[in-house]
Amino acid sequence: MKTALLEDLGQDLAMMARLVQSQLSGATTAFFRRDPSLAGTVIEKDDQVDNLLTFIEEQCFERIAGEPVGSPRSRRLRGVFRVALNLEKLGDYAVNVAEQAVHVARLPSRFPPFDLAGPTRVALAALDEVIDAFTDVSAEKAKHACRCEVELDRQYRTALQETFRRLAAPGPDPAFLITHLFVAKFLERIGDSILNIGETALFILTGERLKLHQYLHLEEMVGPVTSDSGGADPVQLRQIWGGISGARVGRLSLAEGRALIWKEGAERKIEAEVREMAEWNRLIPGLVPEVKARHQRDGRESFLGQFLDGTLLRDVYLTRPREERLRVTRRVLQTLKDVWLATSRDGRPPVDYVRQIRERLPDLYALHPELETLRRSETRVFGIAHRSFRQLLEHVGGLEDRLAPPVSVRIHGDFNTNNVVYDSRHDRVHFIDVHRSGSGDYVQDIGVYMVSNIRNPLQEPGLTAEMGHLNRLIHDFAEEFARLIGDEHFETRLTLARARSFITSARLSTDLEFARSIFLQGVRLLECTARAAA
Repeated sequence: MKTALLEDLGQDLAMMARLVQSQLSGATTAFFRRDPSLAGTVIEKDDQVDNLLTFIEEQCFERIAGEPVGSPRSRRLRGVFRVALNLEKLGDYAVNVAEQAVHVARLPSRFPPFDLAGPTRVALAALDEVIDAFTDVSAEKAKHACRCEVELDRQYRTALQETFRRLAAPGPDPAFLITHLFVAKFLERIGDSILNIGETALFILTGERLKLHQYLHLEEMVGPVTSDSGGADPVQLRQIWGGISGARVGRLSLAEGRALIWKEGAERKIEAEVREMAEWNRLIPGLVPEVKARHQRDGRESFLGQFLDGTLLRDVYLTRPREERLRVTRRVLQTLKDVWLATSRDGRPPVDYVRQIRERLPDLYALHPELETLRRSETRVFGIAHRSFRQLLEHVGGLEDRLAPPVSVRIHGDFNTNNVVYDSRHDRVHFIDVHRSGSGDYVQDIGVYMVSNIRNPLQEPGLTAEMGHLNRLIHDFAEEFARLIGDEHFETRLTLARARSFITSARLSTDLEFARSIFLQGVRLLECTARAAA
């Protein structure tokens, strides 16, 4: 791989790296020696760094044009370009330090207010190591170099605190203090760029863009899982999903064709998902993936789980023949019925669709502020009063308690067609992304399921009609269960559940017109709920 990297602009990148190292060394030397002439030389050479970036950028784009996206050469070229971008940033920081050297040379000489020599040595040594890590494609060197970022952050915080302390004391020299603080900040930013270069080396190794903490999580878990083969399996990671929750999901390919699912995200959400996966497998073994390993660090958590062979339900609906769509839908509904009958408990679960709407409105309005102006106040159409959106939420929220079903069941919590996998080989359904699971109202899963079939624009009229047919099948199935348990408010609550899903789904579309249409569809269903409950 090293030879291939050298062939793909490695020599040009090495030249750029040597120039940037020289620039940073010259800039910091100029600052410590208070040498404006040396600082001027650094500033003048910045054009050379920019020219090298332009050359490497053009060459990378030209060579990558004919390469498959996931090929090793494509990754190498993307890596070269990312490193070049970060080297150009480092060149800019060298100019920033050189400009402070010119400034400090005009000030009276005095003892430095805090240590800058230490973080400078750390930064220059780490830069040298991370360039070696990239050219040698060495994970160990990359990890070691990346750790400088934490140390440079700590050193900057120390410098900042000392600056505040001195500014509060009598007789400070603000210009002298702030000039040194600027240099400390530029050194901290140098650490960020070194971290980016190190993570790019890890990207070339794994095939996926990983943060350092994600790579460390993965490394901690893969060893024990592959210990049965001596722990020496080469691994390859490919991201397969990255949702709005911030979690990342990837397929980890091991030797001999083995695969695992990898998921990493905020500790609270991943911990909840692992807990719910264990509960699902206790109730219905095999319904969700089995967790093989997990790891926690610094507020983040990840796990390795069984990779499920199969197809997402959404892909089945979009690509498979009508007969197969119907057959798979019936299998999904039978699975839901089995879950509901196995977990049904007497007692009215809370109905809180209005709360769920309110929790998601800030994200919706941040993406589409125009929607916040819709139904802001009460309106009249042909003399008929229509509540404002806020009034409608308050009114319907006050009706929810009396709409509760007579039993609770275990629900998925986000039962959209991207969270269901169908295994055609074994004619079996699996659930994924179950961190919202728990005991609740079965209608919530039905509402999400139905809306997920139609919440994205469909270009084919025939497919739109087919989704409508599937939704009628889903509705009739749920209606039959409602009769079985004596749920007299089923229709009203399903209308409310669909309203909730339409309104909150508007935040998932960047197309304002489409988001507006499904938002207003949700508002219309809220009005239907209010009328039906009355």
